[in-house]
Formats: sequence, C-alpha cells, structure tokens
Amino acid sequence: MPMKMMRKLGLVALVIGLIHGPGCDFGSKKKEIIAEPADSLRPALKIWIVGAPELEKEILVRWQAASDQALKIEHVTPERIATREPFNADVVIYPGVLLGDLVQKEAIGRLPTQAISKRLTQSEDPVTNESSTVSWPVRWRNIATYGGQIYAVPLGASNLGAVMLGLNPDPFKELDSLLINSRDLNAPSMELWTHWLNQAETVLAASREDRRKKLEDYLSKISLDEKAWLVDRFLFIASTTNARGRGLFDLVKMEARLNQPEFTISARVLSRMAQLFPETIGVEPTNAWDSVVSRTHAAASFAIGWPSSVNRPDFKGAVESSGEWAVAALAWNPVRGLIASMGKKTRQTAVSCRFILWLSEPEQREALRTVCSGIELTTEQIDRNSVQGDYRTYQTINSRDSRVETMELSLRMASANQYRAILADCLVASIREPDQIGPIMVSCSLKWDQLTAELGIETQRISEEQSLGYRK
Repeated sequence: MPMKMMRKLGLVALVIGLIHGPGCDFGSKKKEIIAEPADSLRPALKIWIVGAPELEKEILVRWQAASDQALKIEHVTPERIATREPFNADVVIYPGVLLGDLVQKEAIGRLPTQAISKRLTQSEDPVTNESSTVSWPVRWRNIATYGGQIYAVPLGASNLGAVMLGLNPDPFKELDSLLINSRDLNAPSMELWTHWLNQAETVLAASREDRRKKLEDYLSKISLDEKAWLVDRFLFIASTTNARGRGLFDLVKMEARLNQPEFTISARVLSRMAQLFPETIGVEPTNAWDSVVSRTHAAASFAIGWPSSVNRPDFKGAVESSGEWAVAALAWNPVRGLIASMGKKTRQTAVSCRFILWLSEPEQREALRTVCSGIELTTEQIDRNSVQGDYRTYQTINSRDSRVETMELSLRMASANQYRAILADCLVASIREPDQIGPIMVSCSLKWDQLTAELGIETQRISEEQSLGYRK
C-alpha cells in the first residue's frame, strides 16, 4: 500500500478514536446528566411527625448510620393536620385516627407497591388479592387501609385492653364469650358490666369519699388529650354492645346513632367506672396500665389501656405470684398506633419509599419501641418484655386475629377530631350528672348531625364509608 494511502487511513482511525474514545464518550455524558444525584446532593427529606416527638432523636441517629440522605424533621400538631394549609412533607408519621383527614386533604397518596416490604407481602395488592401472603396482623392492615387501599405502612396498632388488681375478672370472660356467640348484645352486656361494677364497688366501698373528691378535682382540670382518651374508653365499652356491628352513624341518612340504647348503656358504664377509678379513667393508656401493675407505684385497681414497651415498671412477680391481678379477655382497636405515609406531592418518591421501608424494618422497630409505645414488633420478632406476666397475657389477647375486631367504632373519618371533641364534652357531662345521661346523649347526637350538615352530608358519608372499607 502506498505511504500516502496509509497516512490517510491512519488519520481516519485517529478521528474515529477521538469521537468514540473515553475522552469524548457522548453516551456516557448523557447518562451522567440524567443520573439521579447521590444522597448527599439531594435536598433534605421532609419528615412530619405527629404526636410522637420522642422519635426524632432515635430516627436521626439511626438514619445517619444507614444513609447520606439528610432529614428535616418537623413536629406537627393534629390541629394543623385539620387546616387547609399546603402539605409539603415527603413522609408523614402519625396516629392512625388522622388517616381520613390526610386522605381528604390529599396530603398523602396511596402507598406505592415498592414501599411495601416484600418480606411482608408477595402480592401486588395485599388488601384485595386472595392469594396474598400478607403477614401483617389484621389490626395492622385495618389501621393502614382506607377505601380499600393501603395508604401507610403500619408501625403499630395496639388494642385497648383492661387490667385489674384484686377484682374479679370472671364477668369479662363471660362478656368475651358473649361477643362471639350473640347478636343482641345490649341487655346481656349491661347485665355483666353492672354485675362487675357492683362487685368492684363493694371491694372499694371504704374509699368512696376519697374517690369522689379525686374525680371532682380531675374533671375540673381535664385536658384535651385526657378527653380524647376518655372517648376511646367509651368506645371500648360500646364495642361490647350492639354498637359493635351497627356503628356510630346510620349511613343511609348519615345521622348519628349516639341516641340509641347501646350508647346510653355505654355512657352509664363509663360514668360508674369514673366514680370507681378516677385515677385512670382519662389517663394516657400506658400510664394507666402501669399504675395498676407497677409493684412500687401501684395507685389503682383497674385500668383500660395497654402495657408500655418503654421503661417497663418494677414488676418482679410479687403481684403475679399472689394471683390477684388479671387481664380481661377483651380488646378493641382505637387506631391510635403510628403509621407512615408518603406525601402526595413528594418529588423524592424513591428515597421516601426507601425511608418508609427502612423505618418498618425489624431492627428499627426494636430500637424505636424503646422510646415510643406506638410502635410494635413484627409477629416474627422475639419480645423481651414477654417475661412479665401482665405483658405476656395482654399480647396474647392483643394478637388474637381469630376474632377480627371490627372498625365500625374507629371514628377516623375526615374531621373526626371535631366529632370527638363534641362527644368528649358530653361524656364529661354524663359523668358529672349520671341522672341526665339519656338527654345528654340525645343532645350529643343532634350536635353530631349539625356538624355533619356543616361539613357536608355527602362528603362525610363518603369519608365514613371509606374509613369502614365499604367504599373505594
């Protein structure tokens, strides 16, 4: 080949090499432009925490060890959730009772499939797919589902239970059997509650005057949070009556049912319970429970609540070995456990999914539950607190999926807090004036109807039906 021709071919090869070589790889350049930035270059992930400020420190420390993605945590009140201001969080961690408000205000969206751990489910639709192998307990699925769709990963959903010291638990065993086998619950339920309250009154007769003064003092300064727990205890009692299957509203007319006999019965039981146990009637559930079982600080003989996973009390077996304490065989889900949802307007979907999955991992559950009782372990994890008798017995009842606890009394529709506030005031009035319970509950029912009319009858009907799973 002539030398001149060889030089031309060499020049062509050089040009081609410059175009396609590593120094000018246009394809690589294009990939670098569209590639997602490293975690350290992303804007901070905005996390809203509602009602559990104790989680912030533990989440920040543990996430920092797992990711370079920055977090910006903001503590938000339930009252702010009820406003119409813009919602710009990437992830919201909140009590399940607020789910209706967040869905209606479009602050959160349905949880993407990739945000549901494959360890928890192997189906694309863990709510409706019959072949699903979901391992979430029923109460977890209930608290995370709205309108037949999963909106959150459940971090916990403890049922309310009841613990007593030195009182007869037998009526509660009969009541539990009644809930399984009977449809007409009002009369037999009231009879069993009355029988148990009469026995308790006899046992506590010597302290009657002291209890009356405690109750008056308590009601004179009861807080908004304590009123909320009072409502949950009322609904716990109502779950043992005909209200269990009929709910809080007549969905055809969208009218409140609080004037019905089952709610009057429940208000009477609550009023008597408040007279007997003023120390626990409106107290936060874990504090109420611990006030009964704590060996060194026992201050009450009965409480409706659940045992704490945080700083369990000194309970060395003295009470357990004496056979005096008992946990009632009753459970009702107040949907107060914590759930985690993705903000509907998030621009960091992938990272938000990753954070929610990380948050629900067993390792995080184990650590976070030591600072917050709103978080539970998975069914596969070993619970070290189970060495304590009251805790072990409660968890057996709490985890009982064989008898599904219905959602008719969950009260987590949109604007639920406004309904709760009205009911709370009426319950306080019922405790103060037990002779007027009938008229008070009729008045409460009318006030609920007025609120429904103000919010929009059809809007509230849709929200309530979605909260119960009757409408998508």
